[in-house]
Order: sequence, then structure tokens, then C-alpha cells
Amino acid sequence: MTDGEPDGRPGEAPTVTNEPGGRPHRMRHRPNYSAAVYGSVLAASVVVSSGDLRAPSVLAILLVISGLVFWIAHVYAATVAGVHGGWHRGAIVSGMRHEWPVAFASIPPAIAALVCGALPNVSVNDGAWAALIVAIVELQIWGFAAVRSIDLTGRALTRTLLLNAVMGLVIVVLKVGVGH
Repeated sequence: MTDGEPDGRPGEAPTVTNEPGGRPHRMRHRPNYSAAVYGSVLAASVVVSSGDLRAPSVLAILLVISGLVFWIAHVYAATVAGVHGGWHRGAIVSGMRHEWPVAFASIPPAIAALVCGALPNVSVNDGAWAALIVAIVELQIWGFAAVRSIDLTGRALTRTLLLNAVMGLVIVVLKVGVGH
């Protein structure tokens, strides 16, 4: 691989370049905003599908377990596809680091559920809504970071941010529609 040549993933910094003299040199991946957006949507869907049917501690556990399962699935899929360089330990560890935002995105809504569960006058329903709001706010933040990282401006930036907001609204409509 030559200096500056991508490693096969669109929009991603190269992982290996040749230094002068032909020695390979590892570079860091850019933040994986798409995994963070995906993880935020996953967390919101867990809340929508199980929200007020579960105690806050159970909801928090479901959020974290779902995030971890999908993180492992992303690492496995990327490894099978050779995205991070194959089946050797270094490639798998690289994939684990790169896909970590899928799992991490479940942590803030889980914390929100736990905090609400610890408050004496907060209902299970209110705790589920708090977790959902945190997941949707997180979705907006990661979506904004993603579009800023690719230097969108003007109408393209506006359209993309509106689409992100609509995604959050669709999730809220689904939560109201499911009506646990």
C-alpha cells in the first residue's frame, strides 16, 4: 500500500502507509461516526420495544447487552469482510476499537434509565422516556459530528441534519405507537 492510499473503506483514513524506505507504519482510524449513529438508533429501538414494560435496571441491562451483542456482530461482519485486515489478532483488535461506538452508544441511555430508577418519584414510563430522549439527543450529536467530519455545508448540511431530526421524530412516533 502506498502513502495516502485508502485501505478499502470509503471515507476512512489509511491504516497502513509506507514510510520512506518501505517500512509499514500504522495510522489511526478516523472516528466511526456511522457506528455511533447506528448504536444510538439501536439503543432507541431497545427502549421503544421494551421501555415501560421493564424496570429501569432491567432496561439498562437490556441496553448494554444489546449494544455489546451488536458490537460483536459488527466486529465479526467486518472481520469476515476483511475490512480491518483479516483474522489475525491485530486486525480483530483494530476492528473492536473501530466498531466500539456501536456498544458505547447504549451507555448514556442505560445511565439515564438507572438514574431515573434511583429517583423516588419517577415512574418506569418516565424512566423509559428519559432513556429514549438521551438516545435521540445522542443520535443528533453523532449525526452532527458525522456531517461536520465530511465538511458538508449549505443545503447538503441542512438536508442531512433535517433527515437526522426526522429519524429522531420517527423513533418518538414509534414509541408512542407501541404504547406499552
